[in-house]
Formats: sequence, structure tokens, C-alpha cells
Amino acid sequence: MKSFEREKASMTEASVLGESEQDYYRLWCDANSPYSCKLRTYLNFKGIPYKRQRINLTSYMVEIPEKVGMTIMPLLIDSEDTVLQDTTPVMSLLEHRHPERACIPSEPDLKFLMWLLEDFGDEYLTRFSMHYRWGNDLNRRAISHRLARSMCYGMDGAHAKDFAGMLLERQSGFDEPLGLNGEGVRESLDQQIIELLVILDEHFLHYQFLLGNRPSLADFAVYGHLQAHLYQDPFSAEIIEVYGSRVCNWLDSITEFGDVRGEVAQTVFGDWIEVCDGLPETLMALLTFISKTYIPFASGTAKATAAGDKHFSANIAGIHTRFRTFQYRAWSFEGVQRHYQDIDLSAAFEAVLRETQIQPGLMENGILHCTLFDGFTPPVINNGIADARIKYLKEKQQKAQ
Repeated sequence: MKSFEREKASMTEASVLGESEQDYYRLWCDANSPYSCKLRTYLNFKGIPYKRQRINLTSYMVEIPEKVGMTIMPLLIDSEDTVLQDTTPVMSLLEHRHPERACIPSEPDLKFLMWLLEDFGDEYLTRFSMHYRWGNDLNRRAISHRLARSMCYGMDGAHAKDFAGMLLERQSGFDEPLGLNGEGVRESLDQQIIELLVILDEHFLHYQFLLGNRPSLADFAVYGHLQAHLYQDPFSAEIIEVYGSRVCNWLDSITEFGDVRGEVAQTVFGDWIEVCDGLPETLMALLTFISKTYIPFASGTAKATAAGDKHFSANIAGIHTRFRTFQYRAWSFEGVQRHYQDIDLSAAFEAVLRETQIQPGLMENGILHCTLFDGFTPPVINNGIADARIKYLKEKQQKAQ
């Protein structure tokens, strides 16, 4: 049997749950993927049992597409064989299934703040991830070989150098959607990440996590990109170590969640902050940072999607930046807006949003409905996100023809 076929059979067998694992989830993830890091550490914190599956070329190109219709990770399958994908809807679902150690605050102001920070982590921090991972020679060489080494696991005679070049070729496709081209853009991102790390480093002097002394969904979202890309990649590791020492400690704490082999992992947690006492200065600074980066980026995406424009421009931290429209991001931003609309916020917190200039940008264009997932129910794949994406691509192809 060829190595590729043998490895596929072996991994398929490994995905079968044993007698003592009948209530387990099965998780396909990779340590180099920010969303994998996000979901895996969340499961560890919650104590949700899962069986981790190996990601290599076989699983990525064959096994995962067989389940979801495309090459994407992470992927979670529950004990009823329901396929779940897209970390934010997955974690929202798991919060209902596993209410212990809740990661969504009940206090309205704090709940909305969490959803805002969560989408900022998921969507805006991607710009830093792609800028640093593929924007300098040291990271490009190291990470292309690291990812290739993972892809050729279990394949007889395969070597990382056989796949590294292929992986590098596809990375430039991220530049246009994330606005990484143009005069002064990358220099601005270098300044932005230092500003963000300084804000977070001061915050973690006073609090263990973003919203106090226990983690929320926002922590896992921000953690994913800072851990998988900046902290693990050699070039950017220096930046985060120099400007974000306490941020590194926070990353380490989240990484250790669920490890019961010693006394390193944190097991006792405090409370979230009391918003009625006023928002800490560090969170005010973070919201101000978000207002000049994420807000124009996300609202510009939503407006362009609604208008059917393939590209748009936005002022990001004082730099005129051109992006290619990404429909998923518009759908995600709409979710944040609907949280704002549905949650009864206090007058004091509304004042905070204006003072930090989150408003009026958040709602100045109104809620522009994105039709990407109409008729589907993320995170359930058999009626969910992958089906919607495939439907969108087929419709796009038909229009082109």
C-alpha cells in the first residue's frame, strides 16, 4: 500500500472513539493555526473531553474536505458525528452544551465588550499574523519548512523541502484582502503591534485576563493570533518578548490550561471586572486602538459587501489602505452589530463607546445584512458554513460563465 493510502487508513482508524471515549469530541487542529490554538485552549479550559487528530497532507487535502467540502481547520466532530466548523459559532454552541466555567459574561456591558474584542481578535489581528509570518525572509523560510514538515508527517521518504516552496507560493494571496500592499502600510503595522503590546502589557499588570481575572471568549480569540504567529515565529517572537513580557506570561497561562500533570496550569480563577465601577484605563486605551484599526476595517468591508464592490479603501491608523472585499468578514461584523443592537447597554457604557470613538463608526452605516449564510446554520456543517461557502463559489462560477 502506498504511504499516502496507508496514512489515510491509519488516521481514519485513529479517529474512531474507543469504549471509554464515547462522549468525546474529535478535533483536527494545528499548532501553527491561530483558530486551532483558539479552540483547543478553550476546550482545555472548559474541561471538554476530545480526541486530537493528526493534521498532515492526507488529512488536510483528503479527510477534512470529505467532511466539510474544503481544506480548512480547525474541525470539530461531536460524539453524535455532527461536524462543527468556525470557531466563534462552535464556542457559542459549546457554551450552551457545557455551561460550567462560563466564558461569556452575563452583565450586558461586559458581554458586548467581549463580543467586540472577540471579533477584533479574530478578524483584525489576522493582518499582523500575515504581515509578520510571510512579510520577512526569516519567518518565510522557517515557517514554510515548519508547515511543510507537518504536512509530510507519516509519508515515506518525504521531506519538508519538498513542500516548502509550494506553501510559500500561495501566501501572497493574503496581501490584497488584508490590505498589506501600499505605501507605509507595513511600517504602520509595525507601529500598531508595538502600541497594542504596550497597552496589553500594562493591562496584564493589573488583571490576569482581558476582562478581569477569568478568561472570556475574547481571550481565546486574541490569544490565537498572538500565540500561533507572533509568539511562535522567530522574527516576531523578538517583538513580543521585548514589548510584551506580561503578554507572553498571559499566553503561557492560556497554553497551560487543562494540564493536570503538575502545578503550573492555573485552576482557580477570580471574577470579571465590575463595569459599573468604570472601565479600566487600559481597556479604554484598547478600545481607542480598536476604533482606529478594526472599526474602519470591518465597517468598510460591510459597506463594500453590501454594494457589491470587490475593493474598498479605509483610513487605518492614519494610513490610506486598500483592501479586497472579504464577504465572511462582513458577516462577522454584522454579528457584532446585532449584539450591540440586542444587548441593553447602560448609558455610562454608551458614553465609553463614544469617548473611545467606537461610536459612531460601529453603527454609522447601519446594519448591512450579509446574505452569505442565509438558509444555513453555522457551526453545523451539514447545514452550515462549508455548504454556504461552496454554494457561493458555485454561484460565482456560474456568473463568470
